[in-house]
Amino acid sequence: MASSLPQASTSSASASVAEHLSTPPALSRLPLLRLRIQKERSSLQTTLSAKAKEQVDSVREGLQGLREARNGVELCKEAMKEVEQNMQDPRGQIDGFGKLVEVSTVHRRFVQALEMVTSLRGMYDRLSHISTLLAADSADPLGPAPNLLAIHYHLSELETFRNETLAQAKRGRAGAGAQRTLAQYFERLGETISQFELHYFSLARQIIPLAKQGNAAVAVKVAKIAEVEGARDQKAIAIRMVKKSANVDVAARFRSLQAEARTIKHYRAKVMDAIRESCKQSIEASHAEFGDNGVEWLENLDWIYEDLTVVEEELVQHFPPDWKILTVYTKGYHKAMYDHLLAWVATGPDAGSLLRLAQYTKEYKTTMMKELNVPDEFLQPPLLDGKEQDLLEDYFKLIVTKMDEWSQNLMKTELADFRLREQPPEVDADGFYGMQGAVILFQMLNQQVDLALDSNQGSILARVVEEANRVMRDIQNQWTKTLEADFKLQVEKPDQVPAGLVEYVMALANDQIKSADFTEALNLRLEPLVSKKYATVIADKLNDAMDGYLDVAKKCVQVLIDVVFNDLKPATKLLLGPSWYAEDPMAQIIETLKDYMVEDYQTHLNPNLFDLLIEDIIDTFLINYLVAVRRSPKLRVPTAVERMRDDINKSFDFFTLYKSRKELEPYFDVLEGVLQLVSASKMMVFLDYWPFRKKYGPNLAYVEAIMKARDDLDRSAVSDIMESIKRKVNSEGPTDEDEGPSIFARLPAK
Repeated sequence: MASSLPQASTSSASASVAEHLSTPPALSRLPLLRLRIQKERSSLQTTLSAKAKEQVDSVREGLQGLREARNGVELCKEAMKEVEQNMQDPRGQIDGFGKLVEVSTVHRRFVQALEMVTSLRGMYDRLSHISTLLAADSADPLGPAPNLLAIHYHLSELETFRNETLAQAKRGRAGAGAQRTLAQYFERLGETISQFELHYFSLARQIIPLAKQGNAAVAVKVAKIAEVEGARDQKAIAIRMVKKSANVDVAARFRSLQAEARTIKHYRAKVMDAIRESCKQSIEASHAEFGDNGVEWLENLDWIYEDLTVVEEELVQHFPPDWKILTVYTKGYHKAMYDHLLAWVATGPDAGSLLRLAQYTKEYKTTMMKELNVPDEFLQPPLLDGKEQDLLEDYFKLIVTKMDEWSQNLMKTELADFRLREQPPEVDADGFYGMQGAVILFQMLNQQVDLALDSNQGSILARVVEEANRVMRDIQNQWTKTLEADFKLQVEKPDQVPAGLVEYVMALANDQIKSADFTEALNLRLEPLVSKKYATVIADKLNDAMDGYLDVAKKCVQVLIDVVFNDLKPATKLLLGPSWYAEDPMAQIIETLKDYMVEDYQTHLNPNLFDLLIEDIIDTFLINYLVAVRRSPKLRVPTAVERMRDDINKSFDFFTLYKSRKELEPYFDVLEGVLQLVSASKMMVFLDYWPFRKKYGPNLAYVEAIMKARDDLDRSAVSDIMESIKRKVNSEGPTDEDEGPSIFARLPAK
């Protein structure tokens, strides 16, 4: 890189010289050019020398500053050494310091003795008060524990006093009798502390019931006490470790008796143990409630998930983050359930219980991981170590295999008939097209449901319905993809597809409605046969399948509409175009619609689907007409107004064959609004625009396209109109209509 710089400079200089000497007359100016270059060179050398001197001076000043800083650091070192020497033995520096130390020691011991006597005299009164507070809290085990922190505070002071007193007696070589007397004197304190700890750890075991009673704040007190005791434990352990270390000088500085006298309590660990014990006790109590009915017990274990939800929603915020209280409860319940199930299985429960248990372990893991977002590592080892009876799984594997096999064979035949269309679809007694798939599919599903009902277990039935839902959803997805593919082929390569797509799409649509009716009938049949818990699950799955059938039916309706308007493309392209004024494409459009509606859709389509088709086909017609207005190159006013009025009247009259005039008027109101904008005079456009804006939103681009297409408005008039409209829209701000989508939102992009 460095070597390339001189080359670049040489190249640049050469190019510069070549530029100056590019013409013969330039050679005569060579002496002047040489003189100018020499002057520039001298000036540049002078500037470089000055800058170099400035840099050298700056470096010199920096080095001088570094030397001064180093000298200052050395002086600080010497001063600190002197301070340290003076601190090591102040007696050598101050006259009479030894006497001062002795007097101070005597005074301190006198004060300590006085405090000890005062504390001994008042201890029993304090203990009586503490016992009263403790009894009040214990009387309401699920209450708010208002006195817990106060009790702990007073007991901590008294316990510290006891520990230091006994430690001093032992250190001062008091006689055995004196030590026994002191121990007897503190017996009541020891009993009160034991009662407090019994109450405290009982609260730790009852944290979830407390939260359910609205007293989750008790957890804050439990955690606070454990944190305080933990900090004191750590301090005592640290001081003991320092005193045991080889550094005698450092150890000598710790004169407090608290570290020596304190008993390490490990409250936090004990609270965690109490929580785990409460999980175990809860599971054992729940099983005992149902006795030998293991199936019913397993059916009623949702309280575990509810407890964990209570922990997450109510208790996590009351514990310090490093406690990870949700993890503690999750692991606690899992370990307790794991141990309890192993012990229960060892007793030989009945077959029904084992069958339900095999299913429960899977439900348990699914609920914990998906609904409660419990990581998999918190659920190790898995319940029953994964060695549960696999009878239920084998049963369901067979059901899945058979359902897949039957549905695949059925769809293979159905799809072949739909795509090849060698024969027209079947026609029922009402003249509706149909297919055999729905009848065959639901015969198979009902057989499997009947087998599940024979087991008398709602869980098995729910699983069968779940598998049936999966099969139905898969079939629905296949039909949706087939519809899209065949319609696309019909549009892109109409000569290469067999005839009859419209007939088979109607047959498929009717089949979907029939399947939805079968699904609803199955739901009504099963609802009274299972518990409310499983009835809800089964209903959700069947309703989901029913919604899927209706979605496919709607897709069929949309394809039928798309087929019509694909045929109408040549006619709709003429609307509001140059030839529109001389021809009548609307008559062709209406005639085509009539052919499809009367001869096909109304005759062979389920009435409910036909009603839906009418509504959607009206919307599609309106959208096509609005698009035609938007893309119109020129609107010849007033001729265009007359033609638009004629189009609207013709189409409105046609659709009255299927809907009443009162029902149609809200649909066609948008065309009336557009017609008003086309026909309005320059001075009245703004007034006609505002009702349109209130109903359908600003749609400024659409309105501007209409104004520009009108041949009776010049560019200046259009600009004035749009400027006034935009100014009014901005001043008024958004309206309720702006927030919801109107028909204009469904217009395709230009």
